[in-house]
Amino acid sequence: MAVNEEGRQIEIANELAEVARTLAHSTRTVPRPSDSYELLASLRSAQESLAQVYAQLAAWHGAAIDGTHYTGTDGHSLYGVPATAAGASEHVTLLLKIAAASATEAAELVSKAHSANAIVRWFDEVKEPA
Repeated sequence: MAVNEEGRQIEIANELAEVARTLAHSTRTVPRPSDSYELLASLRSAQESLAQVYAQLAAWHGAAIDGTHYTGTDGHSLYGVPATAAGASEHVTLLLKIAAASATEAAELVSKAHSANAIVRWFDEVKEPA
């Protein structure tokens, strides 16, 4: 069950990055071929969650208010005058919306791979060539 951990977002993202790196290094082979089915299901779910994260961050960036959530952009302000981030926040929002759509598409592709994998009769152990 998912728990709202708003106060740990950076920590959780760092944990996710570390676990993803570990998984990337461990999937060069699949020692138990039948595990590939469950692996794809978990990866689809993870990808769907990442799509949701990107969409939510896009919505948050789109609602961020100059002077409340931020004060302009770095390097574009005059002393004593708050800079405006006109365009910067919208750019981040657009890029995150594209990332969310791409992650959703990736989840759909992994889902199709998962479905195709379901018809394969995998061995539980890799058989050596005769």
